[in-house]
Amino acid sequence: MRFLSSAQFIERSRVADEFIAPAAALANRLLAARGLGGLPPCSVSYFIEELHRPGAAIGLHTRGTTDIRLNLAWLADLAQGDADPEWEVAFVVLHEYAHFVLELLEAREASSGATRRRIEAEHAGFLRRMRHFDGFADPVSRRLLSHHNAVAEEWYCDAFAYWAAGRLPEPHAAFFDDLLAPAASPAA
Repeated sequence: MRFLSSAQFIERSRVADEFIAPAAALANRLLAARGLGGLPPCSVSYFIEELHRPGAAIGLHTRGTTDIRLNLAWLADLAQGDADPEWEVAFVVLHEYAHFVLELLEAREASSGATRRRIEAEHAGFLRRMRHFDGFADPVSRRLLSHHNAVAEEWYCDAFAYWAAGRLPEPHAAFFDDLLAPAASPAA
């Protein structure tokens, strides 16, 4: 994740808290339903980007923690739109949380880089399979084909969010069930 030098970080925003609280609760419920409730819950704070571009740097995570920061300009833009804000915010929180889970999985792996290699192979397989659909794939798969998801780790994070919500199609859901089983174990 890239951190913007032009960002001012704040710990609390009463308006954002009211807007975000249901989405953060949804994200934590989805994680618990997937057996990841034993991991630390998502902790959310906010930042203001001085350039005020709503689509820029929507979410950030602090390496090695579940501290997630959301761009207040993006939240304000989202509040004005037609999308389901609870799901959109929960999606971003889950995406950022996926970076934390990846670090946890990497810390537990026997051979360095094994988790990333598995994710890269699944990502390559996904791209190969999607070439044959010519745009007729389901909405989740179409979103996972975005330019942002050309990077395997970002694809994994978006797919993680859909997996947590029970929306990830097969065979990717089974891959995530297997990949994330160690994170759901009591040793997590």
